[in-house]
Parts: sequence; structure tokens; C-alpha cells
Amino acid sequence: MKKSAAALVLLLALGGAAYWLQSGDQLKSLLPGASLAPAQTPATAGGGAKRAASSVEVATAEEGQLSDDIAAIGSLVSDESVDISAETNGRIVEILFADGTQVNAGDVLFRLDDTLVKAVVADAEARLALAKTVVERNAALRKSNNIAQSAVDQSNTELTLAESALELAKVQLGKLTIRAPFSGRAGFRSVSIGAYVQAGAPLVHVEKIDVLKAAFSVPELNYAQLSLGQNIMVTADAVPGETFEAKISAIDPLLDVNGRALRVRADLDNSADKLRPGMLIRVSVRGPSRSSVMVPEAAIVPRSSGSVVFVATGEKAAETKVRTGKRVDGAVEIIEGLKAGTQVVTAGNARLSDGASIAIVPPASN
Repeated sequence: MKKSAAALVLLLALGGAAYWLQSGDQLKSLLPGASLAPAQTPATAGGGAKRAASSVEVATAEEGQLSDDIAAIGSLVSDESVDISAETNGRIVEILFADGTQVNAGDVLFRLDDTLVKAVVADAEARLALAKTVVERNAALRKSNNIAQSAVDQSNTELTLAESALELAKVQLGKLTIRAPFSGRAGFRSVSIGAYVQAGAPLVHVEKIDVLKAAFSVPELNYAQLSLGQNIMVTADAVPGETFEAKISAIDPLLDVNGRALRVRADLDNSADKLRPGMLIRVSVRGPSRSSVMVPEAAIVPRSSGSVVFVATGEKAAETKVRTGKRVDGAVEIIEGLKAGTQVVTAGNARLSDGASIAIVPPASN
């Protein structure tokens, strides 16, 4: 019991000392020379001085005309293209064109040795002449009943066979002269005089290039934007700075199921001889025109939830969410959220927030 009472007295003494020290500090703060904490003014009580207006540049959202164009990569193809070959075996005895030159339809390109076939033609002509003589003599004899009708029929049949043999020999002779099937540009020949060629072996290719075909493919989603006779614009990297106009002449009725693409061909006038088959081309198919609201690209501020612009309303900036579309020459199409004639902030908008004070300044000169 005595130990417990002593401990209780000690605890009470310590508590009283602590209270006395705390009260002494409070009294000390009231003594002369004690420092006082500065009183808060209404201006600082609210979290600091009023922020100054941000200097910004603005531009007016304008109404412009846009079109949903189709861009594609393709190649140029000859209007007509063929590998010239012999239809029969033979030895080349004459070549009547120069590599890379223009040839016309029907021009002779190669001649094969025709000595043997000419002899066959001469033999067939002689047999035909004899058959005609026999037919005429038998016809006279038949009138006087000095020959049987069967002999007359036999001679008529032999005449027909002789005519067919001569016609066949002439056809064979004609096959030894190889002509251009259409007007175009001859390529490089692969044979020389004296070469023996087999039927079907290619000798030279001929390309009709005064008109070329622009061959390209477009996604199936753009099918409705294409029609026969529609004009397209074509550029070629090999001919920089020039644009060529072509007209759609054919649309493949079958889609490529692998790429979900539609093959298209357009006729292109190449009378100026500036283009060649096989060139890489860039195709632009112009879509229907539509009115759109356009703002400078600098006015768009990206956000995690989408794009916004800051609309200048008096001395305040209002954050406005927009839906963007195409980008053309430094301008962005606004599909939703903005009307033409609205002033939008184009410089200084990165540090703005909704309702921020702004001071409009003229654009900096370049």
C-alpha cells in the first residue's frame, strides 16, 4: 500500500510540472519583445494574389470546302502489249525494224527463209492449172457423150483439191512474214539474222503507249465513290512536278478477298510521250465536295479523353471539346463542337484551363 501511494504522488507531481512549463511558455509569448506571427490579410487568406491574364494569340474558325478523296498507289500498263513470235519454225533472213522505234500495224518485222515454201506454192499452182485443163476437156467430152459422168466428177474433185493445196501453201508462205499486229513501240529483239527459231518463241515485244492504263486498287469501303468515266489525277515520281488526268475505264467486278480491295483501271493520254509502262504512280480520286469548319492545327489541344480547343470569349478562355476530321495544309477539320466564325486560341493554349483570364495579342511577325 505504501509503494502504491508513493507512485501516485509522483505522477501527480510530474503532471503539475508539465502544466506549469506550458503555461510559462504562453506567458513568455506575452512578454515585451516577444515575436508575433504575421496576421493573414484577406488577399493571402485565399491562397495567394490574383493570377495575371495569359497572353494568347487567336484565329477565327473558317468555313471551307473539303472532299473525301481516295489516295492509292498503282502502276502504268500499256494499252496493248504483245510478245511477237513466229507461228512456224524457220531461219530468220531479214529484220526490218530498229530496237525501240515506232512501228505501224501491218509493218513487216521479220522474214523467215521461204525458199522451200515458195517451191511448194509453185508446185500447187502447176497442179491447179492442170486440174483446170482436165476439167475443161472432160466437160467438152461429156457434151458429146464421149466420157462417163464419173470421170467428170473425178476431175472436178481433183480441181477442188488443187485449189485447196494452193491456198494452204500460200498461207504457209504468209506465216514466214511476221508483221506488227498494231501500232506501237518495238522493244529489243532477242534474235539476229541467221537464227533458227521455233514456233512460239518470243522475238520482240511491242507496246502501244500513246494511251496508257493506270492500274490501281482501292479498299472495298470506297467502292461507292467510283464510277465509269470518272476523272482521276495521276502523278509519277519519275516525272516530278506534273499531274496527269485519267478517266476510269473499267472496274473489276470481283473483289480481292485477301486484301478486300477492288481493282480499277483508267485511260491516260500519253501522246506527249512522258510516261512509260511499269512506272510507279500515285492516284487521287476526288470525292464529293462538302462544307466544313476549319481551324489552325495549333488550336487543337490533345486530352486523354479527346481533343479540345479554347474559345476566346471576351477576356476568358472556355475549354470546348471537339471532334476532329481531316488535316489539310496545316488546318484541321472540326466535325463537331465548333461553329464557323468562333475565335480560338492558337498560341499560349498549352498552359490554359477552362475559364482562365486571357489577353489577346497580335500574332508574332515572321
